[in-house]
Amino acid sequence: MKKKLFTALIIIASAVVGLLAGFIFKIYDKINIEELIYKEDKTVESANLPKPTPNPISSLTVQQLLNIDTTVVRKMKLVKKIETYADLTHPETDIKDITFKIDGYVEELYADFTGEYVKKGQPLVKIYSPQLVSAQEELLRAWDYYKKMENSTDPILKKSAEDLYESAYKRLKYWDITDQQIENLKKTRKVFKTMTLYSPYDGWIMEKFVYLGSQVKAGKPLFRIAKHQNLWLMVKVYEKDLPFIKEGQTVDIYFDSYPGKVYKGKIDYLYPMMDFKNRTRDVRIVIDNKDYKLLPGMYSKVRVNIPLGEALVLPDTAVINTGKRQIVFWQKEKGVFEPVFVKLGRYVDGYYEILNGLHEGMVVANSALFLLDADAQLRGKYRKKGEKQAPMMHHH
Repeated sequence: MKKKLFTALIIIASAVVGLLAGFIFKIYDKINIEELIYKEDKTVESANLPKPTPNPISSLTVQQLLNIDTTVVRKMKLVKKIETYADLTHPETDIKDITFKIDGYVEELYADFTGEYVKKGQPLVKIYSPQLVSAQEELLRAWDYYKKMENSTDPILKKSAEDLYESAYKRLKYWDITDQQIENLKKTRKVFKTMTLYSPYDGWIMEKFVYLGSQVKAGKPLFRIAKHQNLWLMVKVYEKDLPFIKEGQTVDIYFDSYPGKVYKGKIDYLYPMMDFKNRTRDVRIVIDNKDYKLLPGMYSKVRVNIPLGEALVLPDTAVINTGKRQIVFWQKEKGVFEPVFVKLGRYVDGYYEILNGLHEGMVVANSALFLLDADAQLRGKYRKKGEKQAPMMHHH
């Protein structure tokens, strides 16, 4: 029963849809669709379009189309702000190499790791040297001969003994054997086979070149020590900013490790070479680091504020600077702009210094400069004297 009822409902619904479709097609057949779509456009095309004019562009002025802004030539105090980056490094004057003056072998190593802090007079290494043994034995023989010839009546022999002893004594002194050590050797006659090397400075061992048992060569560094009490900040100054940088200028320094803290420094030296790859010049600042909070290798940002004095200026948006020519559009009267060639000076934070061509108080265009430039070229404003010039266009 239910199945028959469902089938009947489907047949009734299909009949209703068919009737509606036939009604719609009948109406569509009587409507002129083309006329419905194009009637409005044809009316506008035939009646409402404006009549062509001989000079349609001048009916709307440039100033109305682009709303030309103006600005005033004025004097202001220029401050050049230079921001760049820098790295901390060891001062070259603070790095000291510890060397041994004779050949030998490391028998004991007291300063045994890089980064260790050592004080002046602290033992660093004990070195065994066959040369040192021979030199001590030679000194004892020279001393004995000198004592023997001390009361000699022969001045030549006496002088020879003195020279021999003095030469042996000086050799040990040249090898950094102290007077006290030499006197102890003469008294005890006990030859020491090793020599202990002491640190002549306070500082950190930045590099260590020997290990236990290493061979030591005369003049070769064993340790490299730096104090870090003062550090060099090597500032990278870009080529365009070089004319503004001078020795003695104060700078503000910001380290990522100490946010919110501003370090002060002065430019100490300008290096006489450029980095070809980065187009920068190194500028040195000496930073006091008595609290040892700063470390070599730290990265920082540097800011320099350089007062340049008062100057006649315009914003860069008011100047066309092609490199060969610099043009400003002076407002001769309301809506009328005339091109003026100017001479530019320094460029500082969006402003050009005006050296020649304008005076204080003049009103100039501050937008749509390239449209004004094109208009000036059409009117022949850049032509040489004697050439025919087109009539002036007014920008009301």
